[in-house]
Amino acid sequence: MRDNWGKARARGIRVFGVNPQGAQSHAEFREKYHFPFPLLVDKGQKVGELYHASGLIVKRTVYGIDAGGIIRFARRGMPDPEEILAAAE
Repeated sequence: MRDNWGKARARGIRVFGVNPQGAQSHAEFREKYHFPFPLLVDKGQKVGELYHASGLIVKRTVYGIDAGGIIRFARRGMPDPEEILAAAE
């Protein structure tokens, strides 16, 4: 989503990364990859459990959730940002 940030912002999309690692790790990772969106700490993997993305190895899962809280997109791995943006329309 970093490389499609302009398109996401133009559509009013808010992006958050969620991971159980600590704040310092997040800050370094965000700076290294120049992410324009926040990375949130999921201490205890409570959010990951709610979205079935937790475990010994955290499973990268992308969700697109609309303003009403309805999941419009869900896929493991690294889906094409255009697919995510299309689901937001």
